[in-house]
Amino acid sequence: MSLPLTSAPPAPTTAAVEWDLLRDTVRWEADAYQVLARDPGLGPLTLDQLPGQLVPQDRPALCRMVTAALVHGRPLDGVVRLLTPGGQDAAVHCSGRPVLGPDGQVVSLRMLLRTAD
Repeated sequence: MSLPLTSAPPAPTTAAVEWDLLRDTVRWEADAYQVLARDPGLGPLTLDQLPGQLVPQDRPALCRMVTAALVHGRPLDGVVRLLTPGGQDAAVHCSGRPVLGPDGQVVSLRMLLRTAD
């Protein structure tokens, strides 16, 4: 007896991103565009633009996580929902940590973004 084949759910996509606060630059792996449902032709998002990609209810949570990382040097970890171009929500797991310079001040923020659906 053979069992019917079922398709497995797609594997989560993970991408590393880094916002360099000293140089005001952004480095994204190519998969970050897929995770954030963003057209690569638009370029990477600045850290200030990132909350605008989320559903309004999740913006404060992301802002709290980023503020805790940048001001207090804490790691961040949470799931937020972004607005896709089609108008649907897509869950994204964000985890990361600030990078401190020699003087103990935050110089960049590194995050891993992973599709959470």
